[in-house]
Amino acid sequence: MPLDTSTYALSLLRLDGRRWNELRRISAQISTQAASDGSSYLEMGNTKVICTITGPAERKRGGGAGGGRDDEKASIEVE
Repeated sequence: MPLDTSTYALSLLRLDGRRWNELRRISAQISTQAASDGSSYLEMGNTKVICTITGPAERKRGGGAGGGRDDEKASIEVE
């Protein structure tokens, strides 16, 4: 879509040609990774995010130095 500069000054545009109130194009998909329990893909401008969820997994029981404490924990890995 060509930019109509007759109603909007070029000096008010962002470097990529968007007006101050315009968002970048957004694209989203779900269930993108067959090997995971849940997954999604999100793209906004040059930013791309892949998220996968696996689980539930068996809890590891151990006699560590925690004094028998049984805390719930979650881990997040970012690559």
